[in-house]
Amino acid sequence: MAQRIHLATATMASLGCLLLCSQAANAQSDAERLQQLEQQVANLQSQVSSTQASEDRLRFNGFLSLAYGVASNDGGYAGYTEEGTFNNESLFGLQGAFTLTDNTEVTMQLVGRGREDWDPGIEWAYISHQFTPAFTMRAGKMRLPLFMYSDSLEVGYAQPWIRPPVEVYGAVPVTSYTGVDGLYDISLDNSTLSLQGFVGESDETISLAGGQVARLAVNDLVGGSATWTDFIWTLRANLAQAEITTGGDKLDTTFMGVGFSYNDGTWQVISELTSLEIDGPTADTESGYITLARTFGAFSPYATFSMTESTDDDERPLTRLGAFAALTTPGSPYYGDVSVLSGSEIANLERKAYSLGVRWDVMSNVAVKFDVTRTSDFGNTGGGLDGNFAPTIAYDDADVYSIKIDSAF
Repeated sequence: MAQRIHLATATMASLGCLLLCSQAANAQSDAERLQQLEQQVANLQSQVSSTQASEDRLRFNGFLSLAYGVASNDGGYAGYTEEGTFNNESLFGLQGAFTLTDNTEVTMQLVGRGREDWDPGIEWAYISHQFTPAFTMRAGKMRLPLFMYSDSLEVGYAQPWIRPPVEVYGAVPVTSYTGVDGLYDISLDNSTLSLQGFVGESDETISLAGGQVARLAVNDLVGGSATWTDFIWTLRANLAQAEITTGGDKLDTTFMGVGFSYNDGTWQVISELTSLEIDGPTADTESGYITLARTFGAFSPYATFSMTESTDDDERPLTRLGAFAALTTPGSPYYGDVSVLSGSEIANLERKAYSLGVRWDVMSNVAVKFDVTRTSDFGNTGGGLDGNFAPTIAYDDADVYSIKIDSAF
């Protein structure tokens, strides 16, 4: 009897031990699982925080323009002929900026144009660093800062017109460069003075009058600008010099520009005057425009007068007919050499343009614009129109009718 009691007691003790061990093992297993779950939650929180931080450091915005235009003849003013088109001034752009540090940022802008089959190309690709609150440097591919609207050259929504006046903005075929610039802001009483200096180079294929194309290399580019604004008035002056190479010729080039704008929210006045001097027979030009706009709620009608003319016509004594004869006559030293045309009166330029238009802000980020532009007063020149790049002048004037939708998002 005592033996059975002892055996039972031993058995109970063993079962108790097994139960305690099992409970301890279960408790340990639960603790491990809890720890694993806590670690997974922590990892997820870290990933979410990292993703959120990346999203905060990455910003995207874009712009879109859809335009239709038609001209009264085939002169080619602003790229339009009697055959209307949607492609000439339609484009889309996407810009992204990634913040590397509190003071360092990388920016890239892609632009696809209708006239280039909507193939996207890189317009901006640069890194910027803010050394002080007033001083910033950038390096990479950037917009050439020659005009008041250079930074928003293709962002139609940021402009009052359907297009910047071609007499001024069309004088320089190169719009971007690769190099370095520095920007310094000086705070004054209720105004700011911004100074910019830049150096760099560019190598692009450009379109010439008469449907010709050329490879244009811009070397030793150096320039600067000064802009003062009190956020109603803006005054700007700039200067740039470079050596351009095309067709084996190296030509020293100087560009100068001044401009001003006034915008009190109701009235807007904008004007720029530019001068382009190029060594050799290529035409030196002086150009300018003035725009007056008035805002009535969502509508802003505007009127623009612009002009351009060559200032060195006496350096091109060869007549139009003589130049084409030299180009097309076998045995001529200039046979087949289109450069002879730039050394003749064909390169002489005189043109005025008059525009009436209206901007309608249909939404906070969408504007519809209508514009009628007449160009005339060519003097004894072809007015720089592609349709007049021939032995005889075919057009004395042209009218262009345009409608455009601009959006920024």
